Parts: sequence; structure tokens; C-alpha cells
Amino acid sequence: MRRLAFRGYSGAGEFIGGVRGETVNGDAGSPKGRTQALFNGLAEDYDAAGPGNFAHFGHRLVDVVGVEPGHRVLDVATGRGAVLFPAAERAGTTGHVIGIDFAEAMVRATETDAKRRGLVVQIFRMDAEHLDFPDAEFDRVLCGFGVMFFPDLEKALGEFRRVLKAGGRLGVSTWQVSQNELLAQVLGGLGIQQGPPPGWITDPDRLADLLRQAGFQDVQVSVDAEDFCYADLDQYWENARGTGQRPAIDGLNATQRERARTALAERLRSHQQADGIHVVATALLATATR
Repeated sequence: MRRLAFRGYSGAGEFIGGVRGETVNGDAGSPKGRTQALFNGLAEDYDAAGPGNFAHFGHRLVDVVGVEPGHRVLDVATGRGAVLFPAAERAGTTGHVIGIDFAEAMVRATETDAKRRGLVVQIFRMDAEHLDFPDAEFDRVLCGFGVMFFPDLEKALGEFRRVLKAGGRLGVSTWQVSQNELLAQVLGGLGIQQGPPPGWITDPDRLADLLRQAGFQDVQVSVDAEDFCYADLDQYWENARGTGQRPAIDGLNATQRERARTALAERLRSHQQADGIHVVATALLATATR
């Protein structure tokens, strides 16, 4: 694959976005095409309603992998910047932080957010299985809640390792229990088809084995839980619509929607506290060394 040179910054808070790499668009009926379409549709509302689940675990991933001032950092499947933004803050003006995503709408929305925050980052549309960067380019490679969507995970992990410097560190997160688990249980209990599930990696040993098989060393996986507070059922529902569950939710007819909301309200009753509805989500945070 042809490797492109980085385009530089022109000043604090400025960046250049665009498309890099030769393999970007997925066929509409392929797993990549469906993922691309899903996240293009989610871009404007992604994790927008509620307590910021992705943002919380994004900060945690940056914490555990150890981004430092001056680091060159790649964030794969950057989404709306949950990992990218804290990584950029840690790397500082002497660092070089790049985010890539397969969904063009995510790239555009995150570019706007980065400008608003005054962050010096670059964001490109790119396929994680075909990283258009030189070998040994980055001190850190991060991927928050993205690996379950890669059709060829082995290839993607191989690319992560290739672009890391010797001694560089990888940080990956997956859901063990997502913030939407209660709604998923409700929809399943009502016999509502939720579409083909992605390749969830919920077992710490399995995640560790995958990284070791890809050639990484010093693999460590921690289980990280956080209590998130939602104002009410409506906020929980809208938060779920800002994730990959949207097709299942928006596909409900009026009767199904009413049944689902009634059943969800019953499940959430035991989570009600004085300040709102408390739901615990659990992520696996994995680190490894090149």
C-alpha cells in the first residue's frame, strides 16, 4: 500500500482532515458497509444524551495506557473523540495526535468538536485494517470500543502493532456489560430482532489471548466499572438511540415501542435513586507493549 506523508499543523487549534488510505468505502451489503452506514447515521447524536459513557471510559483508557507530553498517538475508530480528545490534552502542543474513523460523518462531526475545543489534532477517514501510516510511527495506539466491529480483527491488530514503535504501547477497550444492557434484555425478551451482533469480547482472558496472538507483550486487562446516572427513562432511551442499538429501537412499531418502554420502566425501577436512575456499565481496558 502507498504510504502518505503526514500533513502538518499550521498553528494551535488548527488541523487538516480528510481521507487517507486506498481502502475506505465498504460495499453496502458487507459488514464494513453496514458498520459505515450505521455510524454515519449515528454521528450527530453519538453518546450525546446522558452522562457520557464513552467519554468516561475514553479518559480511563488514556489513563491506563499512559499518554505523555510529546507522544505521537493514533486513535483508531475515533468516533466523537471520546479517546482522541483526552489523548490530545495529555500529548500537548509538542505531541502529534491523529484520529481515524471509517464513517465520514463521524470525521466531520469530530473535526467540528476539535475546533471548538481548540485541540491540535488531525482526523482522517480510514480503514483500521489498512492503516496508511509508516511502520513504527506512533508511541501509542488506542482503540476505544471499536475492535468488535472489525471483520478481520487479526489483520487490524497486526496493523496496530506495525505502526507502533518498539516499546510503544497499545490501549484497547471493549464492553463487558454495556450501558444499554437492560434495554437489550428487554428487546430480546419481547422477541424483537436486534440485528446481527458484533463480535463482543467480554472475557478478559480472551481479550488478553487475542493481543498475545497478535504479537504483543506485557498484556494486562483490567475490569473497570462505573455507575452512570440518568435523569429518567427518556434520557436512558435516548442515550441508547445514540449507540449501535438505534436501528432496533427506531424499527419498533407503536405497539412494540410501548411494550418495550413499559418493560424497561419496570426493570429500571430498582435502579431509581433520589437523583435519578443509576446503571453500572463495565468495560475491559487492555494494555500491551510492542
